[in-house]
Formats: sequence, structure tokens, C-alpha cells
Amino acid sequence: MKVRWALPGGLVLATALAVLLVAWHTEAQSTPAPDQQARSTASGAAWLSMLPDGETKRRFILDCTGCHVWTEDWVRAADGSRRDAGAWATSIRKMVGMFGQGTGFPIISSWPDADALGMWLEEAWRGEPDAARFSVPASLLPPSPPQITEYPIPVPMDLPHDLMVAADGEVLITGMFTHQVYRLDPATGTFSTTAIPVPNANPRALDLDAQGRWLLLLGGPGAITRYDPGADAWETARFGAYPHSIRVAPDGRVWWNGHFTAEPEVIGAWNPATGTIERFTVPPRPTADSPAGESTIPYGLRVAPDGIVWATQLRGGHLIRLDPATGDIRQYRMPSAHAGPRRPDVAPDGMIWIPAYSAGKLARFDPRTETFREWDLPVRDALPDIVRVDQSNGTVWIGTGHGDVMVSFDPTQERFTVYSLPTRGALIRHIDIDEERGEVWAAYGASPGIPSKVTRIRPAR
Repeated sequence: MKVRWALPGGLVLATALAVLLVAWHTEAQSTPAPDQQARSTASGAAWLSMLPDGETKRRFILDCTGCHVWTEDWVRAADGSRRDAGAWATSIRKMVGMFGQGTGFPIISSWPDADALGMWLEEAWRGEPDAARFSVPASLLPPSPPQITEYPIPVPMDLPHDLMVAADGEVLITGMFTHQVYRLDPATGTFSTTAIPVPNANPRALDLDAQGRWLLLLGGPGAITRYDPGADAWETARFGAYPHSIRVAPDGRVWWNGHFTAEPEVIGAWNPATGTIERFTVPPRPTADSPAGESTIPYGLRVAPDGIVWATQLRGGHLIRLDPATGDIRQYRMPSAHAGPRRPDVAPDGMIWIPAYSAGKLARFDPRTETFREWDLPVRDALPDIVRVDQSNGTVWIGTGHGDVMVSFDPTQERFTVYSLPTRGALIRHIDIDEERGEVWAAYGASPGIPSKVTRIRPAR
């Protein structure tokens, strides 16, 4: 039996995604010419480092860096001149109008004052970034050079939101804008595609179950679909919310969170065996990050081996613990203000590792003592976006949004290692670790005009 929820806001959400595409391509068309782009090779982190540290910077990062990498392409106007306060204010109003509170895709809060923020940006970005400060010191580099291979996505302007490595080594990648799944054969470097038989599927999140079946969250349709490659069979259930993250639990239930759900915020589970959907509501805890009535932007979600569900609120600034057996929900405030926790993971020892995106930190939560600890990322303003833990050795891998680097962290020695990526504007949204082959995979792409890629890192052994 399939449970199908009414989706009164479905048309609004689907329309919002279409608007997102249009806006993205519109901005891409106004990107400076190649000769203007060539003026600076500084990373997004270098440009962000010019912004004064403090609350304004962290809130700007939360609202304005999820889709864009702030390179010179953005700081300069189409004619190559530096944008002034008025130009910034115009752009800010445009973005708030399309993606602010009350729209179908409310990723921007009600905080931005366009005029004040425009003046702040003009003042901060009058000079040039010191790219030399962002060269990685030898002490942070891996002892032996890793092998890093990039694979361009066949449709360069598609958005590879998630990726997973199947048991046979094939890499599955969601094509968020083309409504399909890319299948990469690493041995040959060739791609094939599998279409999703749902109109405007908009696949965001991806996981694999114990039988190797694909579980996909479909954004605009507000649905989850499961594909059995062996039988070439699809099964789809709708649940009435635009979802973000997915995870298959040890008991077979498939967990998801409602990306923009507010009053109430929702975490849900689909039971493929029965076709039923459970919904758990997260009690509201308004903060300066997320005032009453605004979405906390539910973001990352993982399931521990004991069945406990852990989730994050990007804007709400909380780590959430859900016990499905009792329905008990606890919320833990991140230690840094406006931290922006994104995609966490659970380590073999039960620790929860969290990328504090706008705070620029790696956080660890101990469920036994209910305490946090934080480490500053070694690359300033790299914006840690996702954490994945190598379950074979406990190494913590961090994908960054603006640093053009992948970072690993050894918890026993408390030591970071930095892996520089070949591409500028490598906004890493997802990581998967192939423990059997000793490889780390990442997917990245940003708007406007930065071709999407997946990358394989083979650390030297």
C-alpha cells in the first residue's frame, strides 16, 4: 500500500523551483566576460575573509552563500566595475523577493536590510583579497600527494546535489535540475543516466538500502521514491512537504525532514514494508537566528546504529535528537551563535560530528555527557558544509563551500589535513566514503556558470 498525502503547496513549491532555475540562468547570463573573470584567482574564502567578523557576517553567510560562491564574478558588476551600495541593495531586494519569507522557497530570512547590507558590502569589498594568505601550509598537507580525479557532469549546469557509491563501485549522482540520476563508472570515466518516472522529479537526497535499492527524495513533488535496479521497478510515496535529507535506518524505515516546514517543523519516516508514513513534530524554539513564524530550515539528518535520529537546523542553530521508540525530542543549542549547522554524521564511538557552516568550525557532540566541543577549521571562511565519518577508522571528512578544499580530521591526534581541489568555486554539497576502496567522493557545483563535477580523492596509503 502506498500512502499519498495531499500537497496543497505542491504547485507553489514546484513553481518556486522553476523560478530558481530561471533566476540562476539569468544571473549566469550577466556573469562578467572571461577576460574580466581572469582578474583574480582568489577563492571564495579569500573574498569572504575581507568581510568584518561578527554577527552581520555570519548572518550574511547563512542567507547568501548556499547557492553562490563569492568570487570576483559576484563582487564585480557585468561591466567589470566594482559593485556599489546601490547595486548590492538592488540585488539583495531581488533575492529576498524570490527566496525570502513568504515565498515558496524561503531560504533567506527576514533579517537583511538591503540598504544597510549594501553599504556594508561596498565598504568591505573595496580592496582586493590576499590570495597568498590562503595557500595551504606544508604542515597541513598530506604526507604524500593524493590522487585527485575530477569528472565533469555531462550537463555542466545541472546540480549534483547528492552522491553515493554502490557496492559494485558505480557512483550514483542526483541531477537536481535534469530530474535524473547519473551513473558514473570510475573505471572508464563514462556516465549513463536513469530517468525518474515522476514529472519534474527534482531529486535532492539519495541513500541506498541493504539490498542496494536507491532511495531518492524528490523536492518539488514532495515525495520519496525507491528504485530496484535488478527489477527495474519504481515505488513512490508522497508526504506533503518539500524534503531535504534522507537516511535508511537499521530497521528499514526511511527518514526525511521537511526542509521548509514551520509551525510545526516535521521529521518523518516512510516504512516501505507497510507503506505508512510517520510524522514527528519538533517543538518551536524561536531564536534570533530563526524568529517565530520563520522556518528554522531543517537540514542534515542521520540515524545512529541504536536507531536514534539526529538532525540539524541550518538557521535555527540546534542539533535535534529524536527517539522514534518514545517520540521524545531534545534540542541542543549550538555553542556558537549563528553557527549554521549543516550535514552531520555519527562516528563509530557514537559521537556526533557537525559542520558549523557560518561559524567556520567543526563541532563534536557527546550524547553521553550532552556537551559540545569545537575546533576552528584550518582554512578561514572555507564554510564547512558536510561531514562524513570513515566508519573503518574514525577519520572525519569535511566538505567546504568556499575553500576549494576537502579537509580531514584525525580525532585521536586532533590534526587537520587539507586537500586542495583543482576547481575554483567547488561548493561541496555531498560526500560519500568508499571504505572498501579507500576513496572519498564529493559532488560540487555553484551558480552562476561554474560547471558541476564529482571528484574522487585517493589518499596515499
